Amino acid sequence: MGGAYRSGRWEKIGPDLPCPEALARWLGEPVHAAFLPTCLFLTNKKGFPVLGRGHQRLLGQLLKLDVQIVVQGSPRHGGRPLAGYLQYLEHLGQHRPPPSAYELYARGYEDYMQSPLQPLMDNLESQTYEVFEKDPIKYCQQAIFKCLQDRVPEAEGETNVQVVTVLGAGRGPLVSAVLRAARQAGTRVRLYAVEKNPNAVVT
Repeated sequence: MGGAYRSGRWEKIGPDLPCPEALARWLGEPVHAAFLPTCLFLTNKKGFPVLGRGHQRLLGQLLKLDVQIVVQGSPRHGGRPLAGYLQYLEHLGQHRPPPSAYELYARGYEDYMQSPLQPLMDNLESQTYEVFEKDPIKYCQQAIFKCLQDRVPEAEGETNVQVVTVLGAGRGPLVSAVLRAARQAGTRVRLYAVEKNPNAVVT
């Protein structure tokens, strides 16, 4: 269940979490607050409230996005009202893994639409290339490796030279990916890099 207010959405977390794909879509929404019922908390050996692993992971993702967590319901673990729950949430916040370099670099831009780039018409700034190069997901190298494997029989690895042209080489990470893929495949390549943008030259 969920709702909306002027600056974003709020959601109530239930006992049964959806599949990871649905959660990923949900986390892509502008969620500003999440209501966490006390009935979701379990009791550990020392009698303190804790969450199951699935809810712990979800809370970690919400805290990473600076979503406000609202504990809702009557206390079920004695002591001061809600104090044990708040201490547990503070513990989760303090012991979550540190953000990666990519997450630090992209912080603050998660929910903003970006204007489409026109690299054929405009010369991109060097800083734009830096953003691309911080992307942790690298599909190109694996695709090139598979292509070389498909084109060159294993017995011809030293003699069959493949010509690879990188159009729009940027500051060089695609060129490096081609060379790494060739080494991985045990294949020789003749590599041409073409780039029209003078801003791509690393100085």
